[in-house]
Amino acid sequence: MDDLVRAFKALGDENRLRILAELNKGSCGVCRLAKALDMPQPTISHHLKILREADLVLGEKEGPLVHCRVNHEGFKRRGIDLAMVLKEVAESR
Repeated sequence: MDDLVRAFKALGDENRLRILAELNKGSCGVCRLAKALDMPQPTISHHLKILREADLVLGEKEGPLVHCRVNHEGFKRRGIDLAMVLKEVAESR
């Protein structure tokens, strides 16, 4: 139950939803996310940490950089429909 609560708390922030929408296009690093979303890198890192702790995003270290991607399996395990979440994000813009 705690995992589900953590996931929904992570999804309860507009910035994290925007990050998920961007990551759904393909894996990328913090710098690219910051530029694409016009947000400071520390803010992106903070939100990514929360998404990783909720098991909704995975980070893979490549040299000095960490590339992040959506953890589709994490969504599936919790019964959360990522497509529906991202549709809501797109419609709210």
